[in-house]
Amino acid sequence: MTARVDPDRLRDLTLELVEIESPTGDTAAVARRYAERLREFGLEVEVLDERFPETPIVIGTLRGGAPGPTIVLNGHLDTVPIPHEPPRVEAGRVWGRGSADMKGPVAAATEAVRAVAESGRRFPGELVLVAIGLHEAPGGRGEDLTWLLGEHGLEADYAIVCELAGDRLVVAHMGQATVEIEIAREGMATHELQTPTGTPHPILVAARVIEAIRERNEELAATEHPWVGAETYFLGEVHGGDFYNRHPATCRLVGTRRWAPGNTLEAVQAEYDALVEPIAAATGCAIDVRLKLVRDAYSIDPGHPLALALRGGYEEVTGEALAATGVKVVADAAIFQAVGAIPTVYHGPRGEGAHADIESIAVDELVRSARIYLATLERLWAT
Repeated sequence: MTARVDPDRLRDLTLELVEIESPTGDTAAVARRYAERLREFGLEVEVLDERFPETPIVIGTLRGGAPGPTIVLNGHLDTVPIPHEPPRVEAGRVWGRGSADMKGPVAAATEAVRAVAESGRRFPGELVLVAIGLHEAPGGRGEDLTWLLGEHGLEADYAIVCELAGDRLVVAHMGQATVEIEIAREGMATHELQTPTGTPHPILVAARVIEAIRERNEELAATEHPWVGAETYFLGEVHGGDFYNRHPATCRLVGTRRWAPGNTLEAVQAEYDALVEPIAAATGCAIDVRLKLVRDAYSIDPGHPLALALRGGYEEVTGEALAATGVKVVADAAIFQAVGAIPTVYHGPRGEGAHADIESIAVDELVRSARIYLATLERLWAT
């Protein structure tokens, strides 16, 4: 079936999706256009918009002719809200915001399912395309996918998230939360000369918190997870005071916390609270640490049948072995596993410029990925 992948059709669908602007939180137009295209080649299509009307979930299902596994191919239609020059096709590439991250990968998965549909192959089980619109943090944290797999109850035997390493098998990634630390003293901001002696200074307290985080980071650096490396604390913002000679009442720190598979958000929160508790007691400031989950940690056994199917499909199409790796970035396989208990792998076409000023993806790379998906499906159907 890999011969049925149509490069022109794949190019055109990618461009059509890219031409519809869809920053996170505003994907209704591209979702409905995508649903139209799925209906045109015979899929059963649902557009779930009751819970997330501005970012509908699109589900396209192709039913096989015999009992077998339900396999999901997943991607997101939202993009980062960074301006880009007009979409175009040039030099064998599709250019535009979302071409690589990840409307092109969604189109590659779609072309694979379309090839199965047009072949008339009697395959076991069901193929399900799932496209979401709340992926890119901080505007989205996978709330729609979490709802779909949890409260809505979508079930599957396997899932492929169609992004990340196009030439590696990602077997693990970090979990990540954004962190906001609010340091506050009693009373309002006052003139520096009219502030009673001994009044806690939130900015100076923040310096102690920053130093504690630095020391904890050094401790964490001594322990390396075999796939993803050391866990980290990170601070990217410090906000305190509103005028040069006023004694502030608050200070705020903002950053991230990343953890390895085996750790949990709850444990990370408890560790952070324990880190700041003695500083709060010593200084008289209240220190509130709020962690908000971006994605949980993820891992899969490289010998899992799904991982083996992907590795075999990759080698069939490319003639090369798919080496295993770990990455620090987070993505949606973690939600499939944590919420839906669905074995999940990552694989997507290699694009350029995701989240950068100029973004593009080669049509040949989209074709390659579509063929790898098809070869992987054949192996899963044979198990």
